[in-house]
Amino acid sequence: MRKRKDFVRLEGVRSARLVVIASEGRCTESIYFSAVKDRLRAPNVHVEILARDSNESSPESVHAQIADFMRQYNIEDDDELWLVIDRDRWHERMLSQVAQLCAQNPHLNFCMSNPCFELWLLLHLEDIREYDEVTSNELALNRKNKAGVTWLKKRMRDLLGSYSESSYDAVRLLPHAPKAMSIARELDENPADRWPQNVGSRVYLLMESIIGNNLK
Repeated sequence: MRKRKDFVRLEGVRSARLVVIASEGRCTESIYFSAVKDRLRAPNVHVEILARDSNESSPESVHAQIADFMRQYNIEDDDELWLVIDRDRWHERMLSQVAQLCAQNPHLNFCMSNPCFELWLLLHLEDIREYDEVTSNELALNRKNKAGVTWLKKRMRDLLGSYSESSYDAVRLLPHAPKAMSIARELDENPADRWPQNVGSRVYLLMESIIGNNLK
């Protein structure tokens, strides 16, 4: 068996806790968490965002990427590895299998947004708890319009003026991160469930891990 390597952590912070993030998307999540890493990260936290080198984006492939990282590197007791997953189109059986794999390893965290990660971004800009029933249903379904644009993507474009999966101003969202975390926490009515059964996002838990008391 090949010997695992020690991961090189922040220079000058030998005890830095490692937070590793693997996600389905190639750009959207990386853009956001790169901004968080640069501007909000707690001083004793090292954030490593794993790049997706293929178009394979299933929860199983995200877990495989994290598992490969764990095979390569020594993981310390307080290190955390996060799988950032969308609920939208995946079968519950696949999600359950990956969630179970995470539950079997104390370092792994299954972090789902329902219906998708763009909900988390939207929470920086709007309190969806104030939506009327029609708008709430449109959000939950997140269907594509005639132009092939999902409801959430269109809403983000309307609010930001410009938005795509591969290009948006994440820094503009960060001042509103505490609000997003608070809303997501209140939406999470059953935190013991493996993922949000209704519209919601567990990204607030990942943010708590990255920023610590930085926003307080």
